[in-house]
Amino acid sequence: MLLQTEHKPSPTLTFQAKGSRSGRYWNDGAVFCNVKALKIFHGECIHAIQINYEDKDGKSIWSEKHGGNVGLPSDLTLELDEYLISVHGYHGSIFDKHGNPTHVIRSLTFETNQRTLGPFGIEKGIKFSFPTTGLIKIVGFHGRCGWYLDSIGFHFVPISVLG
Repeated sequence: MLLQTEHKPSPTLTFQAKGSRSGRYWNDGAVFCNVKALKIFHGECIHAIQINYEDKDGKSIWSEKHGGNVGLPSDLTLELDEYLISVHGYHGSIFDKHGNPTHVIRSLTFETNQRTLGPFGIEKGIKFSFPTTGLIKIVGFHGRCGWYLDSIGFHFVPISVLG
């Protein structure tokens, strides 16, 4: 079991991105304290994602939109005591607007300490999972994008267990 005191800062760790290596690299960083909300733009795949973070002063900060400008928008808002603990999904090929095959994130499902959100997109292709024991909190995202969300990874911190 992971034990920490309240006064010791938690180290930030990173899950390597899953998906393809095409597109522009982006990284929201690991400087935030929590994820407050997400906007997922989806259809046959994940077209884009935008994340609302909370910084150490409690200020709400929206990331850039990572991906293209199409897709059905879904807004996910987390409760005050809710946080992301795991993400699952699929990556695989689709045909882009020019008829060329491209490898993208096809589906995302988010798990919090209270519920499961999703799936968004289509669960088809290669399954991936960032499983956890529930003892971490996702505090940042990184990946690659272009017209679509090409890959996605996460920054996380261990959750303090006070006894």
